[in-house]
Amino acid sequence: MYEYKAKLDRVIDGDTIDVIIDLGFKMTTNQRVRFLDIDTDEIHSVKHDTEEYKRGLITKKFVEKRFAENGNEFIVRTRKGRITGKYGRYLCEIVLGDNTMTLNEQLNKEGYAKKL
Repeated sequence: MYEYKAKLDRVIDGDTIDVIIDLGFKMTTNQRVRFLDIDTDEIHSVKHDTEEYKRGLITKKFVEKRFAENGNEFIVRTRKGRITGKYGRYLCEIVLGDNTMTLNEQLNKEGYAKKL
């Protein structure tokens, strides 16, 4: 497992974010990452009058709130071997400073996401 300090750039939806990852030695990389092992309702590929879209927006707002509560700074964890998903995004666990579980686990536990 690899861990990096990161800063939120923007929340795309409930399980995808744009991040600035600190690689050390004053080097950073901007990446779009997907939360490992969970799936949330979509907001980009569904009609805006659907229940899925409404649930997706609620989840996105919850994710934005959780990052804001932590100053938009966090740790991204990647696992050795399973690095990218179907669309080439890095698959990561998100570790916020104020919680003992990952954001991935919290989204699943609180009903915002389904475990894959």
